[in-house]
Amino acid sequence: MRRFPAVLALIALLVLTGWTAGGGPLPVLVPALNGIDTHYEQLGGAASFLGTPLGPEYPLAGGAARDYQGGSIYWSAATGAWEVHGGIRTEYIGRGGPGGFLGFPRTDETTTPGAAGRYNDFTGGSVYWSPATGAHEVHGGIRAEYLARGGPAGFLGFPLRDESPTQAPTGRYSDFTGGSVYWSPATGAHEVHGAIRTRYVGLGGTASILGFPVTDEIAAPDGVGRYNHFSGTNGSSVYWSPATGAHEVIGGIRAHWASLGWEHGRLGYPLTGEYSITGGRRSDFQHGAILWNSASSTSQVVYAGLPSALMGADLERIPTTHRVVALTFDAGANNAAVRSILNTLAANGVPATFFLTGAWANLFRSDVAAIVGGGHTVGNHSMTHPYFTALTDAQIAAEVGGAQSAILGAGADPRPFFRFPYGDRNARTIADVNAAGYAAIRWTVDTLGWEGTVGGTRGPDFVVQRVLAAAQPGEIVLMHLGSNPDDGSTLDAAALPAVIAQLRAAGYGFVTLDAALG
Repeated sequence: MRRFPAVLALIALLVLTGWTAGGGPLPVLVPALNGIDTHYEQLGGAASFLGTPLGPEYPLAGGAARDYQGGSIYWSAATGAWEVHGGIRTEYIGRGGPGGFLGFPRTDETTTPGAAGRYNDFTGGSVYWSPATGAHEVHGGIRAEYLARGGPAGFLGFPLRDESPTQAPTGRYSDFTGGSVYWSPATGAHEVHGAIRTRYVGLGGTASILGFPVTDEIAAPDGVGRYNHFSGTNGSSVYWSPATGAHEVIGGIRAHWASLGWEHGRLGYPLTGEYSITGGRRSDFQHGAILWNSASSTSQVVYAGLPSALMGADLERIPTTHRVVALTFDAGANNAAVRSILNTLAANGVPATFFLTGAWANLFRSDVAAIVGGGHTVGNHSMTHPYFTALTDAQIAAEVGGAQSAILGAGADPRPFFRFPYGDRNARTIADVNAAGYAAIRWTVDTLGWEGTVGGTRGPDFVVQRVLAAAQPGEIVLMHLGSNPDDGSTLDAAALPAVIAQLRAAGYGFVTLDAALG
């Protein structure tokens, strides 16, 4: 009799290890050893929502379970014992229970943080439930993306369906109350929502020319618009802004638009998707169109005329209530600070507008290419930087036209923005510039960085303070690319990182002057 406890201990060990004399798995597990009864009592036993047992425990591949009036408790050695009940249990069993891809539960049913619903996590995914949506599973890469976007408490909300195959082969997707997440082996999982999703689905989703999303929805640099890029052949995107709605841009037209600076280039946001015309395709934008010739595989840009509000004006700020700033840089002397300024803009994802003289463009053609390559807008600053009020109308036409030809020859298009050298203008000179197809752009604040250190009394902080003191919606900031001829300083370039950081801290985004076109 003394040896009886030892015998019981040996039996318990054999049960734990799943061993039988025949070498096969045990048909049942001893309840006291797997924690199901323990967890049942922790939840309140028969007085809990689970109620009384409907039968004994039963074995499962890799574990065990017991059913109750109000749900079930599942156990495995790797996960322990957890309950599943209600709509989530129905969904779980419908997906194969512990033997399906979801596997064993890793949590009890739990309230979703920040959202009116419930969930259980499993080894292979999760099941979410809300009164409005019912219970649906989310797993794999789609689940990882969903949780990264905030799960039920994020903008995606609760799932509306289980993960399903896409129309396009090899892909998967899940719909949620606030959008969808699409996955493919080549692209991974990315969300699409709002008006962009509506356009995407309307075009055929993954089975359309757009393909699968390769980005989540992203804020455009102007802080106003939004976009998703997709995997479609030769590139595809859908862009949205409050003024234009959501429209796709694809293939060769998209490539040409990108080379002009995307939405912060002169053309602005798309107004239409791509559509057929005789001999090719076309997309319309806020300030023009791009036409694709199918026979020659080339594209052509057609710009629209100037808005009437810009005629007869030398614009000192962009007419907007949005907290945006346009950084502008004049180039007429040397190129001492070009690379520093471009590097700072690129590092911070900020677009800018560069006013070039024709003489400067002829001297520094590689810098013109770098400006365009950075996705920035280019403007006309005359050919030789004279005082315009001292010129005849014919001389003005020659200055504007000469600079346009030189800048075009260097690989950039300066239209439709012109800045008067020295800010020297009157009604006649503004009319001459308008007649040449240009809008005159002045500035809200001149940093005076071009004046240099003034005997060591000024530094980059002086520039920053001037910009911040004049900060307002639509502020146009005048800076320069060259160095001071006396002390060689480039205060604007030195101040630029702090200017960007402090404007952002004050709640401002950045746009090019294309925002002034409406």
